[in-house]
Amino acid sequence: MSKPITALTAMVCLLPGLLLAQQNNYPVWRCGHEFTNQPRPGENCQQVDLPADITMTAPRKRQPQDKPEESPSVVVVPKLDVNSQRQREGHARNILNDELGKLQLRCMQLPANSPELVRCRADEAALRRELARSP
Repeated sequence: MSKPITALTAMVCLLPGLLLAQQNNYPVWRCGHEFTNQPRPGENCQQVDLPADITMTAPRKRQPQDKPEESPSVVVVPKLDVNSQRQREGHARNILNDELGKLQLRCMQLPANSPELVRCRADEAALRRELARSP
């Protein structure tokens, strides 16, 4: 058999399947603002005629998730030198102390019972809490 005849035969065999695929075998129902092909009993639903150019697909079935028996992942935390860690913590403490000093000076310059003073005192309390947490 030659190639054109084989191709023509394949097209003729596939044509009925393509025509059947375009037919709307499954009714679509409109229940309020929801469209479904399985209306619930007792709902006020109306059947909707769909145009021929809409393709309907079946919902995907979820594949069961097979969880492989794996060992839990291990997080590798690099070891830090104790002296360098203490230096970092001391540096952070110095920064917090400097900020606290600047904030206290600013709070002293604000008028009594002002909203800015209330906010300043709250910020000061937050810095003191942070300093209390540091080692």
